[in-house]
Amino acid sequence: MDLRVLFMHADDEKIQKSARALQKALEQDGVKVDLISPKEAASSPVSAAPYGLVCVFSGYKGWWKPQLPVEMDGLLKKAMRLEGKKGGAFVRPGLLGSTKALRVLMGYMERQGVIVEDFGTIGGEQELASIAKRLKRLL
Repeated sequence: MDLRVLFMHADDEKIQKSARALQKALEQDGVKVDLISPKEAASSPVSAAPYGLVCVFSGYKGWWKPQLPVEMDGLLKKAMRLEGKKGGAFVRPGLLGSTKALRVLMGYMERQGVIVEDFGTIGGEQELASIAKRLKRLL
């Protein structure tokens, strides 16, 4: 059982805050969580080899045909050794289109070889606590 998790998150302040809150919750249970954003990754490749679980947190634009930010697309493409990894896909909730945005994000992840086992929108503290419990079960 590999108790290491990689959180790939957008450079959006609200998403970063949610990712850090989840990181804190998981680390209280003895899980090592590393955060990486497009800014931190810059142009270097990201290896997912040491991680048992890879989660992606992103925002999106548009509600009819949601699109992920270009930098998140780039970060996912830079990630190596994702094949067969368990994953979680999470988007910031919007008025419309979060379900479609989740499908788009899961599609990106699955094309990279990630087996998406958990997904949802990231919201308040109770929701984050629930997500943390679900992610812990995936490890």
